[in-house]
Amino acid sequence: MTTGVVSAPTLKGYTKPRLFTPPLAAHCDTSRPDACGCGCGLNPDTSWGFECIGFLENFLGWTLLPYQKWLYIHALEKGVDGTGFRLRTVVILIARQNGKTQWLKGLGLWRLYLDSKGISSAGCPAAKTVVIAAQGLEYAEGTLAAVVDDVKESTKLRLEFVRHRTANGKHAMFLTGKRSWRAVAQNRKAGRSFSIDLAMLDELREHTNWETWDAVVPTTTARKYSQAISASNAGDKKSIVLRSVRDGSLQAIIAGKTEETQLGLFEWSAPDDSDPYDRSVWPMANPAMGWLDGHDEASLAAKLEAKRADIAGFKTEHLCQWVDSLAPGIIPAEDWQATLDELSRRAEGAPVWAAVDVNWQRSRGYVAIAARRPDDLLHVEVVAAERGTEWIIPWFKARPGKFQTVAVQARGAPASGFIEDMIDAGIPVLEWGGGDLTKGCGDFYDQVVQRIVRHRSQPALDTAAVATVAKKLGDAWVFDRQGSPIDASPLVACAAAAWAESVRLAGPDKVPDVHEWPSEEEIMEWQKEELY
Repeated sequence: MTTGVVSAPTLKGYTKPRLFTPPLAAHCDTSRPDACGCGCGLNPDTSWGFECIGFLENFLGWTLLPYQKWLYIHALEKGVDGTGFRLRTVVILIARQNGKTQWLKGLGLWRLYLDSKGISSAGCPAAKTVVIAAQGLEYAEGTLAAVVDDVKESTKLRLEFVRHRTANGKHAMFLTGKRSWRAVAQNRKAGRSFSIDLAMLDELREHTNWETWDAVVPTTTARKYSQAISASNAGDKKSIVLRSVRDGSLQAIIAGKTEETQLGLFEWSAPDDSDPYDRSVWPMANPAMGWLDGHDEASLAAKLEAKRADIAGFKTEHLCQWVDSLAPGIIPAEDWQATLDELSRRAEGAPVWAAVDVNWQRSRGYVAIAARRPDDLLHVEVVAAERGTEWIIPWFKARPGKFQTVAVQARGAPASGFIEDMIDAGIPVLEWGGGDLTKGCGDFYDQVVQRIVRHRSQPALDTAAVATVAKKLGDAWVFDRQGSPIDASPLVACAAAAWAESVRLAGPDKVPDVHEWPSEEEIMEWQKEELY
């Protein structure tokens, strides 16, 4: 018997990354039945990845995830002459807990042993030295210890195992034929005394200078069949090495000039302007989602809930999105949470003030409102949000007379350019600028901290409220659209609407009572004015 109830589809991680260096056209033959499953046409004649996959499945009994196979095939594309590697440097960007370390382990083991039959190829001989560098030496040593366990558990691989050295700071695995895998710390001395066939730099986002890169990567240049592989999730402004290498590769990808490149980028990430609460983008950054036990939509939703006060951290770690800073926003998360009221609404018949704001990328616009509640506390809410900006004026024109005024930042903001057209459309614009700009931001901050404002739960607004940072203007500050790690505009729009409402509260100058008899001093002043 069927109930007719259809369960929600399970989110599955994307096999192909959102951004990647394409293979050489000459290496692609889509007619081959043994070609890469993505349809690119890479095949065993043009990529070592197939041998690597066979080695890991046959010798270690690994069950690889679809994205891991794809990445081996593309990252291990052969050189133009069929030997070595086309990509001498590879940068992998991927959210945390997606099997990245396992992928690196598999690559290192294959390089030390090679091919699905364990035979060293003339076109790519087995590596003599593999080095893994990590931010914490203990992490690199832990990865190496796991590799040693894999070798010992394989009846074939352990035949070539010699020993595992665990001396303080000098952990290494030695195999026959003077092959070794060494763990080093990320510093300016890392790997300098070795000629390295495979260098692996984990968590490249933590490199705030070029010391480790300059110490490790040049050691691979003397080896004909070498590669330097770096893996990480996204970083912030301090991640200068990862940002520089990524940007250089992206420029070539966007320009379509990758034929000569030896630098490969493979990035699983959510689009820069996507909402962290939009679950449809989660599989873009999490290729193991739905494939790896314990890594599913529910587990990621739980992580998001736990990091509501650290959205920047969630974006970098779990969506692989770049942020300017991992520091928390200026509004305390506990105060924003304390002002939450799911039943909040304006008093019946209460006048409504509105505001418009557009994010600094000009990719999304927001309309917020402010109005008094029955208890006289201020209610704020985002009432409209859509991609683009062309919808804003028609939205207001469809609601004539609904709002007392519509606040828009007077100059220097993406929304400022709409003021003239809004006025022409008959929308009651109230320009927000000068000292009112800093006052409005500061006053809204005070209202939240003093807990005299209320709002309902809205993901975009909640995210902006706890992650938007401040930009100094003299001795004051404003909410920073560009410098915030998230889209700050929902919060800016609410602050602007609250400011517009406060202008109404200030009211006009007091009108004198016409029945009030003037004082003697006032009469004397009038007489002087008449005489002179």
